[in-house]
Amino acid sequence: MATLETLPQEVFNQIALDLETSDLATLALTSRRLQTLSSCDQLWLEKISADFGNRHTILDILNDADIDITEMALQTTELVPWTLPDSTEQMTDMDDEEEEDQPMFTYTGDGLRCYRARYTLVFPETESSLENNTRRADNLIDETKHLLRAGPDAGPEVFAEAAMRLMMVQDMFPSSVECYYLWALICYMLNKFPPALRFLEIGQQVDADHLPSKELLAEVQTVVDGAYGKKGQTPLLNKEGTGPSAQLAKILAIVFQRLDADRDGVLNAAEIGKMVRTTNGQAPNAEMVAQIIHAFGGQVTSKSGRRVTGWDLNALTNFYVAQTLDDPKETRSDLAKFGFDPQTLK
Repeated sequence: MATLETLPQEVFNQIALDLETSDLATLALTSRRLQTLSSCDQLWLEKISADFGNRHTILDILNDADIDITEMALQTTELVPWTLPDSTEQMTDMDDEEEEDQPMFTYTGDGLRCYRARYTLVFPETESSLENNTRRADNLIDETKHLLRAGPDAGPEVFAEAAMRLMMVQDMFPSSVECYYLWALICYMLNKFPPALRFLEIGQQVDADHLPSKELLAEVQTVVDGAYGKKGQTPLLNKEGTGPSAQLAKILAIVFQRLDADRDGVLNAAEIGKMVRTTNGQAPNAEMVAQIIHAFGGQVTSKSGRRVTGWDLNALTNFYVAQTLDDPKETRSDLAKFGFDPQTLK
């Protein structure tokens, strides 16, 4: 009959993750074998994620939004360590070379030290320490909001800095729904809708009644439903949200050919004006056409090799991708006016 003492380390770890820290400490005192099992570094690192939120998950979602702060998070002294020191990792790597098929564990006490440090930060012993943490977290949140005032034009370094400040808040307050909301907002500003939804889903588990999160979720979901399509609709964008879906790209190539009356491979001012008149119902003035041209095109190369002012197919595509990210219903409406089914894109 199997007992706790006879369990392999990986199985013991799964059971121990559901135990209170105090119960695990008491269990470790009952025998030398259980003391060894309970001192596993990897157990305590997993328990950090189980008790205080999985930081690896947060970093992975940010990476999916092209915000890579992993190295910054690992190297900063502003965060409590949640990985083993390099010396311990090297020990594990050496063992891996000997038994590649077996999970490797270390028992240096480094994992437990990481857990204790995080526990002490999250549950400070004195009221003054908690007040200091609260004040620092509030300041970091305010700094993050200030960084995000520039909106989508803030730039990758600013978004990375804002995301890192939120990591510091989450370090002290793992259940801060404000962090998940602001991470989602950053992803939304970058038009990274799947990562935004993942952060909002986590935030809902923390606080389902957080109003800003509910409002942002509705906004993101509206864009996602329009851009990727509800049941029976063909997506307008590719999976990453960075370009057109295959069917939209096919349609835009057809539209471009229809608009390119002189067949020079460039939509000139008159041809773009016709496009606007078709989709909006009224002819634009010359100034508006010029602004549209320079916003997405400018100087492009015609079939003859001349540099002319206008749009090539890439510019037309960029225009509709940008419009879809802002208002997918408008894009489907335009496609209908060009004679295509706005739902199936055929």
